[in-house]
Amino acid sequence: MQSLDTVRDAHAWLRWMTGRSLDAAAALGDEGFRREFPIGIGSVHKTFAHLVGAERIWIGVLEGDAALSMPNPAELPDVAAIRAAFADVRTRWDGYLARLDERELGRIVVRERDGRQYRQSVADACMQVPTHALYHNAQLSFMFRSMGHSLPDSSWILWGRERLAQAAP
Repeated sequence: MQSLDTVRDAHAWLRWMTGRSLDAAAALGDEGFRREFPIGIGSVHKTFAHLVGAERIWIGVLEGDAALSMPNPAELPDVAAIRAAFADVRTRWDGYLARLDERELGRIVVRERDGRQYRQSVADACMQVPTHALYHNAQLSFMFRSMGHSLPDSSWILWGRERLAQAAP
C-alpha cells in the first residue's frame, strides 16, 4: 500500500510537471498546440484536455461523484482555459488530499467505464492520476520534438533536487 506521504508527494510532483509542460505548450502558438500527431490523444491540446478530464473523473470516483466526465477539447480552447480547469479540479483534490488518512487509502472504490465496473483501492486510484499524466507527458515530449521543441525536464529526481535546494538555508 502507498503511504500518505508518497501519495501527497506524487500529486505535488504532478502539479509541478504539468505546470512546466503547460508553460512549454503556451510557447507553441495555436498551430503547434493543435497540430495532430499519430500518437496518444492526437495533439498537445487534446492531451491536456484529456488530463484535466482524468483528474476530474478520478476525484469523482474518490468522492462518489459519478457525474464528472471527460471534457470535450472544444470546452478548453486554449492554455488559459486548461489552466483554469486544472485549478478547479485541483481545488477538489486539495481538499481530498488534506482529509486523506491511512484508513482511507485502503478503502475500495468502484469506477464505471464503458459499462463495466472496476474495483480498486483509494491508494491505487490516487497513484493512477500522476502515473497516467507521466505516460501522456512522454507522448507530449514526442509531439514537441516532432515540432523542433522540447519539454523541460520534469523528472521526479529534478523535482526532488529543487525541493531540497529551496529548503536549504
